[in-house]
Amino acid sequence: MRVKSEEKRLAILEAAKGVFLERGYVAASMAEVSARVGGSKQTLYSYFASKEDLFVAVMLEKGAAQVEPMFDTFHGGENLAEAVRRFALAFVRFITGDEVIAFRRIVYAEGAKSDLGRLFYENGPKRGWTRMAYDFARAMDEGRMRRADPWTAVDQLHALCEAGPVQRLLEGSASSVDDDVLTAAAEAAADTFIRAYGHTA
Repeated sequence: MRVKSEEKRLAILEAAKGVFLERGYVAASMAEVSARVGGSKQTLYSYFASKEDLFVAVMLEKGAAQVEPMFDTFHGGENLAEAVRRFALAFVRFITGDEVIAFRRIVYAEGAKSDLGRLFYENGPKRGWTRMAYDFARAMDEGRMRRADPWTAVDQLHALCEAGPVQRLLEGSASSVDDDVLTAAAEAAADTFIRAYGHTA
């Protein structure tokens, strides 16, 4: 029996990313991924049990290195306003990257037809937003945030960050957005959130 290796797994993910971006989810096949990476479909299935699992792994691998540090922003007891601004700017820049936009469009298109959306959310974004909810709850206990439901605060920060130019990119009504526009949108999102949830004496 061949031993799985991290190098092989990463090669599979890189090949799969290219196939999904070129073909979309429906037209992509495990056979084509296997052909690109070299080796048999049996080897591919020993790493990923299904095309859904492979797609989710590709998306999570893309975001892991950049996303986790963003959610670490709220772990300390620093100034809430500065933490929110730093998170909003990093998050908006990440989610407007070309590959992230392309993969999210696939999730939106296929999520209602399969388990793709649920699998992605449960294994990826939910973890980060849950950490943020815990951090917000602690900030409320410490008097650094106005008392409210932490998950409502998380959902509203998320929505504020994705409003305006980010939404236009996702829906395709804008093909690109200048960085200064994204920066202004992130700062506006942070400012609105801080006004709503910042502690008032």
